[in-house]
Amino acid sequence: MFKSIQKGKPKFIQTDGGVFYPKAFRKLFYSNKIGGLTVEHKIQNASVTKIHNYRIETVFMKIKDRVDDFRGLKALWSAPILMNALVIQHNFIEAHTTIDEVPCNRAGQELDLGENRWLGLIRLSSKY
Repeated sequence: MFKSIQKGKPKFIQTDGGVFYPKAFRKLFYSNKIGGLTVEHKIQNASVTKIHNYRIETVFMKIKDRVDDFRGLKALWSAPILMNALVIQHNFIEAHTTIDEVPCNRAGQELDLGENRWLGLIRLSSKY
């Protein structure tokens, strides 16, 4: 989970208790100028804190499930296109499994996309 501050840089990043996160986090967010981490690393070990990362984990698992099917991709340029499509599908097409609501609707974006939400997005984007 990310918590943003004004300049687009996250205030903190929350991860699960994976042993590989702290080293990678220090490598990415440590600054000699400041003498410490520029972004706070919050570790949520569910067995200790009883706090879960379910929302973000559902996105990661959805990506993992889809990427397993991409074994036969020959062109590297297509990977970012497919990843963007997965993000669009998560945010605008599919209802979230725990809240049974599409994330864009939950954020206050009522888009009236109709029954075929992909086609509705394409029509909406081609109006401008």
